[in-house]
Amino acid sequence: QRRITTDKIGVTRIALTVLILREAWRFCPHWLKPRIIQFVKGLIHVLTAPFRRLVGCATTTADDNEAENEATSSATSDSKSSNRQELQQDDITDLSNFITKVKQVLRVAKSKIEAEEHSSGEAYKTSEMQLSLLAYLQLLWQIKAKRANSRDELYRGAGERLVPSSSNHHHDLLVGADEMFELADLAYNEHVSGEDLKVVLKGMGYDLIKHDTTTPVPGYLGHYVAIVGGDDDGSVAAEDNSFSSSLLKKEKEKIAVIGIKGTSTLEDLLTDMCANSVEYTLEHPFYEGGSNTLRCHEGVYISSQRLVADLLPLVKNLLIPSGYKIVVVGHSLGAGCATIVSLLLRTSIPSLRADSDKKLKVWAFASPPVLDLDSSRGCSSFVTTVVNNCDVVPRFNIGPFVVTVRLLRAMHKRLKERNLGMTDLLLKDWLKKSHKDLEEEECDDEKDEMLMSMEEYVLAINDAISRSDDHDPDHLYVPGKVLVLYDLWEKEQVFEEGRKESTKDYATILKEWVKHLKEEDTLRSIDEVDAKNVPMAEEAIVSDGTCKDL
Repeated sequence: QRRITTDKIGVTRIALTVLILREAWRFCPHWLKPRIIQFVKGLIHVLTAPFRRLVGCATTTADDNEAENEATSSATSDSKSSNRQELQQDDITDLSNFITKVKQVLRVAKSKIEAEEHSSGEAYKTSEMQLSLLAYLQLLWQIKAKRANSRDELYRGAGERLVPSSSNHHHDLLVGADEMFELADLAYNEHVSGEDLKVVLKGMGYDLIKHDTTTPVPGYLGHYVAIVGGDDDGSVAAEDNSFSSSLLKKEKEKIAVIGIKGTSTLEDLLTDMCANSVEYTLEHPFYEGGSNTLRCHEGVYISSQRLVADLLPLVKNLLIPSGYKIVVVGHSLGAGCATIVSLLLRTSIPSLRADSDKKLKVWAFASPPVLDLDSSRGCSSFVTTVVNNCDVVPRFNIGPFVVTVRLLRAMHKRLKERNLGMTDLLLKDWLKKSHKDLEEEECDDEKDEMLMSMEEYVLAINDAISRSDDHDPDHLYVPGKVLVLYDLWEKEQVFEEGRKESTKDYATILKEWVKHLKEEDTLRSIDEVDAKNVPMAEEAIVSDGTCKDL
């Protein structure tokens, strides 16, 4: 009976294993299946080699030896392709290449931490860093709860202040921004109406001429190309449609929009993770007086290079000769790629370099840091990056990481000064304070309750940033002219009841700002607008990728 029971369990296990493997294979990404098949074949070849020799099936010819060596290499190096072209280092679908790239990112981060420890002369245990992180998060929570006005000054001091008034010469930066964001968002092909991309674009006055819906693969991005203007029918359609921006209505020029999809799949995330700063050589400098070498986000450059190879014939041989102005838009990963695509187009098409920003414009929304300092500033004439409040994507790089590590060390020093530990009763009571309790406390008690006052925290931030080397080859920056939209905490308590935890996205913020431009040909002061009708960013700053806020 035990033997029969064991046999039944054995059969059940085999059947269950087969079912699990079958389901896993069904959900396995299509680009990974050839790698797995090749790996399994190589593994079988290696395992059966002794048996084949015994029965005389194995030969000693040079060809067979070479095949066996390749199979062994395939089994031990995580399914490397036998095709030499697929062994290129920029092939992110090769897991061994991908792992190597991610390890390099982690290696750089580790070296930065070790450099900080060396400069301070003190190494920190993992438990100490965890406690510092916990205390740091609590400090940020307390600052938010108390609506510390010093936080607003941090934003205002990070760049040239742009407020809703006609006196600022940068107010024209927002003209057309609302429509450009809509076009960037359409690259995801997930419109809220559920309508097809071609139909939505037609309703906005654009004609779709290319739409790449390639099945997700690491290092490849979905995109579309749409055009507007150039004939009477197109101009009328654009003017009659309420969605058309004032930019198109005023200039009525021929415009070709390239929309690049951002991160929305696992494959896109793998591209994001290849975030090492790598030096590349361009055919020509992309701006006058610039270098033909640049350092760039590796995953973004790989994706952009492949995208340009697909788009260059269309842009160079059709759109540019036909008199179209090129506008490249994107969000998140798509924003970073939009910038690099524009750089590569400028290096390949002389007329784009000669006419500066007249024939090529980039709108990048929530772009990750993708370029070195000189290159990010060099593209400011034709690239505008929009950052919404404290979005993490534009700050996802080694530079902000190092600043955060320095702040954690400042928190650790303060914890040691107060002799606070993880099990300390005072710390426990401190961490148990609710958000509501903090809001009800008097502002005079802020310094007594918090490990750092807001003023001390600002000094710690400034000190951490001042010690950073802007020209560090591992540091990348948000490209072009950077427009940071932010809420004012000093206004937030006044607006709190009217907002009722309402969420604000790029579309809402930009539409409200541009709405004021269209209504009065200027931006109204925030004080003139009723609190309950303002789901918008109160202020903005204009800077570059080195601003303290980033």
